[in-house]
Amino acid sequence: MPFFKTYPPSPALSKIIREIQVFSANWDKEKDLPPPFITCLANTEQNLYFFAHDPVSVVPAVKVEIPAPPVIVTGPKYTPVGLKFGNDHLMIKVAFHPTGTYRLLGANMQQTVNAGLDATSFWGNDVTEILKAIRETAYADIAALIISFIEKKFDKKIRPEEPIDDVAIQMLDPLQNLTLEEWAKKACLSLRQFERSFVQRVGISPKLFIRIVRFEHAMRIKNQFPDKSWSMIALECGYTDSSHILKDFKSFADFPPSEFYLKHTSGYSELPTG
Repeated sequence: MPFFKTYPPSPALSKIIREIQVFSANWDKEKDLPPPFITCLANTEQNLYFFAHDPVSVVPAVKVEIPAPPVIVTGPKYTPVGLKFGNDHLMIKVAFHPTGTYRLLGANMQQTVNAGLDATSFWGNDVTEILKAIRETAYADIAALIISFIEKKFDKKIRPEEPIDDVAIQMLDPLQNLTLEEWAKKACLSLRQFERSFVQRVGISPKLFIRIVRFEHAMRIKNQFPDKSWSMIALECGYTDSSHILKDFKSFADFPPSEFYLKHTSGYSELPTG
């Protein structure tokens, strides 16, 4: 049977990490699994991935497969990208808060947008050693191993928390209806300072961030209430009309809302994570 479980971070890491996911599936042994492929739609996530067993390939276009490093750092996406899993799949996903990766690594997050960076660029051979340890650790104990690894990096590198870090977390709430000027004020910054710092810490502009948050909210509503029409969902999410949500789907998903249930994506899938 596939294994999937989420774990909370330690108190020391709770300001930069949202959760840790452990997902294992073996397509050679399981008969009823969907294909080992998922399309990650536009999202605001910043993640650290460990692929401990078979390698994973990034599929940016039809008939194109790019092998991914076994440990990668990813940032927000505004274009969809496919992930093809190996048949023996063990993935550990460290899901960061919107500015958590920046605070840990101190890197300009623009380089992570729509990309997966080899984590050895940041942590060298330490990543290789932790990957070896993961392969020898029971699934239920992997999260604790990862937390211990990151806590050591946290003590050495963490950037101090600033108001904008909390503001970025608040902006994940799709029910907030503040202007950029109001968000900047909450961050104790001018609008220009806010936009510049946000891009550095998150990777994308606050305006695009808010658009993607709304897009993801629309998909969650559709999952929770399948009978709701997209036009109703569009109004509930603050779109001006249904053509506006159609535009976002074409941009962020590369398919129309009518095909939402026809594809395995991060918005809707039998697979628990990607």
